[in-house]
Amino acid sequence: MPKMSDTMVEGVLSAWMVEEGQSVAAGDVIAQVETDKATMDLEAYDDGVLLKRVVAEGGSVPIGGLIAILGKAGEDVATILASYGGGDGANAAAEAPKEDAPKAEAPAAQDTPKAQAPAAAAPDAVHGKARSDAAADASASTAAAPASSSSDGGRAKASPLARSMAKEHGLELGAVAGSGPEGRIVRRDIEAAMKQPAAPSAPQAEAAKAAPAPAAASSEPVARRAPQPGDTSRPNSQMRKAIARRLAQSKFSAPHFYLTVDVDMEGAADFRTRLNAAADKQGRGKVSVNDLVTKACAAALRRHTYVNASWGDDAITFHSGVHVAIAVAMEDGLITPVVRDADRKGLAEIAAETRDLAGRAREKKLGPDEFAGSTFTTSNLGMFGIEAFTSIINPPNACILAIGAVREEPVVKDGQIVVGSRMKLTLSCDHRVVDGARGAAFLTDVRALLEE
Repeated sequence: MPKMSDTMVEGVLSAWMVEEGQSVAAGDVIAQVETDKATMDLEAYDDGVLLKRVVAEGGSVPIGGLIAILGKAGEDVATILASYGGGDGANAAAEAPKEDAPKAEAPAAQDTPKAQAPAAAAPDAVHGKARSDAAADASASTAAAPASSSSDGGRAKASPLARSMAKEHGLELGAVAGSGPEGRIVRRDIEAAMKQPAAPSAPQAEAAKAAPAPAAASSEPVARRAPQPGDTSRPNSQMRKAIARRLAQSKFSAPHFYLTVDVDMEGAADFRTRLNAAADKQGRGKVSVNDLVTKACAAALRRHTYVNASWGDDAITFHSGVHVAIAVAMEDGLITPVVRDADRKGLAEIAAETRDLAGRAREKKLGPDEFAGSTFTTSNLGMFGIEAFTSIINPPNACILAIGAVREEPVVKDGQIVVGSRMKLTLSCDHRVVDGARGAAFLTDVRALLEE
């Protein structure tokens, strides 16, 4: 399973396009895979015969996990299947590969190559491809790695994921029994060890004997609500899992603060009316309020480098390009297609590109390069009549702008109460990158561009 998006940690094989025993050439589409962002074609890495479809349609496989076996007609696939946990068909699909699958909290797009190391099976993953030698190396790392709970030169033998989990939870690998090939320690062994109560040290044991028995707990932990008659459930899609993972990561790691301005949209509305009248005469698509905001943000981002930046543990990255992502609602979540170099594009070009990206996003037909690499994000709920709201920052961006509805209300102009056209904008900022004054200066420029 290649890595097909920057946030993907597993894929669902939604459809097979070839049968077992069928000859394929490198570049042929052999299956379709549902990622957290889109349904994409999976291409064969080399010429050969599809000897085994290891994963059934609907099966979920982590990055680097075994999907199928390609080789010469008549080759024995039993050894390869055995190295991935034995068995046949979908049951053998990903039991062992999951031991070495990347952690669920996979970092976002700005992270270092080290964080993406588990995806070695797919160096050309941006286009959904992987080279056969890299895929072979990935399978070999699972199948042929020395595996024993005994030490090898003083080092316990364990999968990379098991080693990482043990370190995270303070477990000694030497005290864990391995159940993998030849006793290799794998994820399930670490999970089992975590459930075992830690053995107390001698002083702790003596103290426990002398201590009085603890009082009974006053309350039980809150249990999950039991299903009730009429309740239904639906398995989480890859998109919902990615949304939960990335936004929880953002909300709980990036210190958010919020700035709100009220924009006088009278001038912008008049400008848009004149633009769209000209567009009608020329047979072009119309410009929306969202397009005006995108253009205003892009122009302001060029001047406010801290807003067009990303946090890193060692350094803040100031992006040379202005790439504005636009949140698009879908049936099971949302996706953020990117208008690249938005500061260099005119309103008509931004409007046309946004319509195209949003339409293909809802059909899950975007390519990975069309929803990755943003430097700033906007989210608009104005069409639902929402006056104001706050958004969670879309990592690795430093800010996201929430756009409310354009509304008519009484305002004071030149000492007179008149009907005005107003719109609230709320900027969510990552305080690690953007301080209050910097965020306020950016938002002031966006407001000025829209009003003037």
